[in-house]
Amino acid sequence: MELTEPKPTTELKSKTEIKIENKDDSQKNIINDTLHSNSSLEIVKLDTDLIEKLFKNLKSNFEIDFKLSHLDNALNGINLSELKNGKVFEKEMLFEDFECKCFDKITVSYSEKRYLLDIYEEFYEEELDWCPESSYRYSFMIINDNISDLKLDYMAG
Repeated sequence: MELTEPKPTTELKSKTEIKIENKDDSQKNIINDTLHSNSSLEIVKLDTDLIEKLFKNLKSNFEIDFKLSHLDNALNGINLSELKNGKVFEKEMLFEDFECKCFDKITVSYSEKRYLLDIYEEFYEEELDWCPESSYRYSFMIINDNISDLKLDYMAG
């Protein structure tokens, strides 16, 4: 009986890898870069936990006139990569606990490596039957699922 030398095992390749092999070098590089960036793409959304952290930071550092439920209602589920790509999210609501014509807005956007949180408030003044307004802009960073470097950028009203 003749002994044969064992053959090395063959590595199985996916259909995608086979298609890539048939491309020229420049096309291979583009495809590999795209596959690599898509596989490491992390879709992160603002969730209740992160919104609670933001609210606690706001509450402990500034005087605010809205509740956690308002912030959660405006921000929950917002995709952070959409913000980084220029999308702006805005929600109109009522901060007061009673019906009135004074509407408030929470807007979130992204600029220069910081998230921007704009708060527009209208306070109901019963004696005047009028809604004086004020605006605030806070900016912050999100690092390792935590709110970092929260600042009040401006206040008007």
